[in-house]
Formats: sequence, C-alpha cells, structure tokens
Amino acid sequence: MIRSFITVLCIFFSCCAATAQNNYPIPEKTPNQLFYIQHSNNHNTYVYDYNSKNGVIDPKNPIHEYRISYTEGGERQELSTIQRKMAYGMTLLNTTPNILTFRLAATDKVLLYLERNKNGKPKVYVTLNDCKIYLDKMFVQLKEGLFKTNIEVDYILFYGSGTNNKEQIIERLEID
Repeated sequence: MIRSFITVLCIFFSCCAATAQNNYPIPEKTPNQLFYIQHSNNHNTYVYDYNSKNGVIDPKNPIHEYRISYTEGGERQELSTIQRKMAYGMTLLNTTPNILTFRLAATDKVLLYLERNKNGKPKVYVTLNDCKIYLDKMFVQLKEGLFKTNIEVDYILFYGSGTNNKEQIIERLEID
C-alpha cells in the first residue's frame, strides 16, 4: 500500500516537473526590460529593467527588480525585503567603464554582466559551458520536500541568444 502511494506520488511530481513551463504568461516587453525569471512553484514572474539617467545606465541603481503577481491578477509589485535579500534581488559586485557585474541573491554560482550590445542597447549576458548568452529569461526548477518544505533549486534554464543574436540558446545549470 505504502509502496503504491509513493509510486503514484513520484509519477505525479514527475509529470508536474515535465510540464513546468506550459502555459506560463509572458510579461509585456518594456523598452528597459533586460530579462525575467519564472519558477516552478507558480506563475509569478520577476522582471529586471535597467535604470538610466540622461541616456546612461545609472551607476548607483542600474537595475530595477520587481515582480508581476499573476496569482493576484497580474499586479505589478516591488520585491519584498526577503525576496530582494534571499532570492531575486541583484547584488552589484564590480563596475568597469563598460561592464557591470552582478549576481542574484539566491546564488553565487552565476555571474550576470550588464553591458551595451553592438547597437548600444543595454543587455545582460551570462557565460555557461563556454557559451556567452544574451539573456531573455530564466526558469528555475525547484525541488520540494514533503508538504512544501525545504524549497531548493534543482536546476536553472537560461534562454537567450548568442553573440550574433540569431541563434536561440538554452543552457541548463544543475545546482547541487
């Protein structure tokens, strides 16, 4: 009986993980949008826009993070302190004249670089598996313990384009 129950649970969660990105809303693209993040717990989306002053990226506050709460009718909300400090906030690590280096609060395994592309538009890129990806979105697959406890990241999918902006790239990063 218990073995059958565990088998059914495994099949259920495997099916949920396999369809994790089906029917996810796509946030409306704004002129300053850099990329967005979605995760497997719900459809709420975390959006990252660049801030500029007089046509230049604001060095004191280069990125504005917020979420679109699709579970509450698509309402745009600022990140809570916990979201900003523990998960979806960006930490500025280094600034050079041409590139700003960041990391997400949730992990130090991925560095994000903000630069102007060849057309002068600010873009964020990551380098994974020796591949430079101009980021459009990320999808975070979470693994959960029983009763939704011990939420941890299983893997992250990075979606974007290569340096020639024509090839679409998807890279997967396993989180241990």
